[in-house]
Amino acid sequence: MRSRATLLTTALLAAALSPIALGAPATAAPAKYVDDFNGDGHPDLLIGDQSATVAGKRNAGAVVVIWGSATGPNPAKRSVITQNSPGIDGVAEANDRFGTKVTSADLNKDGYADIVASSPGELHAGRHGTLTVLWGSRTGLTKGSIYASPGSKAETFGLDSAIGDFNADGQLDIVSVDGDFVWFLRGPFTKAGGRGKATNLDPWDGENIKAELVVAGKVTKDATADFALIGYDVDTNSNRVWFYKGGRNGPAKPWKRTLPATPDLSGSSAVIADFNRDGYGDLAIGVSRSGRGGTVRVLPGTATGPSGRLLALTQNTAGVPGSVEDNDNFGYDVSAADTNGDGYPDLAVGAPTEAIGTSYWADGSITVLRGGSTGLTGRNSRQYDRTTPGLPNVSPDNAWLGASLLLRDFNGDGRAELIATANEGGRLHLLPGTSAGPTGTGSRTLTVPQLGLGARAFMAAELAD
Repeated sequence: MRSRATLLTTALLAAALSPIALGAPATAAPAKYVDDFNGDGHPDLLIGDQSATVAGKRNAGAVVVIWGSATGPNPAKRSVITQNSPGIDGVAEANDRFGTKVTSADLNKDGYADIVASSPGELHAGRHGTLTVLWGSRTGLTKGSIYASPGSKAETFGLDSAIGDFNADGQLDIVSVDGDFVWFLRGPFTKAGGRGKATNLDPWDGENIKAELVVAGKVTKDATADFALIGYDVDTNSNRVWFYKGGRNGPAKPWKRTLPATPDLSGSSAVIADFNRDGYGDLAIGVSRSGRGGTVRVLPGTATGPSGRLLALTQNTAGVPGSVEDNDNFGYDVSAADTNGDGYPDLAVGAPTEAIGTSYWADGSITVLRGGSTGLTGRNSRQYDRTTPGLPNVSPDNAWLGASLLLRDFNGDGRAELIATANEGGRLHLLPGTSAGPTGTGSRTLTVPQLGLGARAFMAAELAD
């Protein structure tokens, strides 16, 4: 799975669009896709908008679903869910930031994928931050259950979260970080708000690490999901990766790997994918504040976890379009999937503050790095920006194209489409996939005025088979 955040805006809320059913009832088997929320057999596009104004409450937040079809996401059919929506626990309040982080899976195995949305600004039962599970159904997302922090009242629960069966018991679990603690919430999760036991897996008992990101996937060759934390080690004054290997006794005590020095990890992202198809998931981390213009760092997967030589990819890497410039923020968001149908996952990398041509503005760009038998490289990389032929409704403005992005095969043709936001331009771009990768030809744009800077599109990727 991929770790990141959200998108959208109050313009969608004004449309007063409600949850809808697009297909026949699902069976009792688990959902085929982790993002098919109404059981119609088509993946849906999941979006969070932590900056949405709801009933006059600024930054109350919202979750938006653009419903899937045989040809991909259909912008004309979308639903907006807030904490004021019927059946959703909680109340929309200013600065709750509902939808800051969103991810999805069929938590209760009823055939409909469910959404886990965080509200780090919410105060609930005397604790800061909550997770809300929006339960999928044939009639849409009409029920939501709140899960509060199981521990500290001082920390902000739900800064990031990931889903997977980390203890091989057949139930999906949630790992959520709150800065100092690493909470392992065991499944099953129920619509009544029930869950299994919660355990703090912080390797230093919450004293010395500041976890920023958590990303899940299958790194080793067993059938159990693993996860990695990316954060700051206070004791050593360094950024680190902590890897937890899943297993029948629960996630194993982690090993750690130091990352190169970076001012901070804000504007960072991560994803797990097997870029060379050797059976081991590789960890790719976008560190947009690394160096002058940002870096993607890749730790190859092994039998014990992401290890070996740390690969660094920048806009100065051979084959990568462009060049390193101050404050491009290359790596601000990353997403992985096969974009050209060759069987190898590729990596999309956002650089939302890159200036294109003679522009002085943060136009933004997206680079797709190719996977292959030797792993992720700069060879045959392609860049997408406001000059890409066929890309509609673009202009040399302060658009922040690539502030959030997603690779996902929505139409089932074996080639992932590229979904990207231009937040400040108020646009969501949908680029079709081809044998050469995403293309601006035939692309579509959903115009959404006044996208918030803090809002970023996100959809959970599927775990490897």
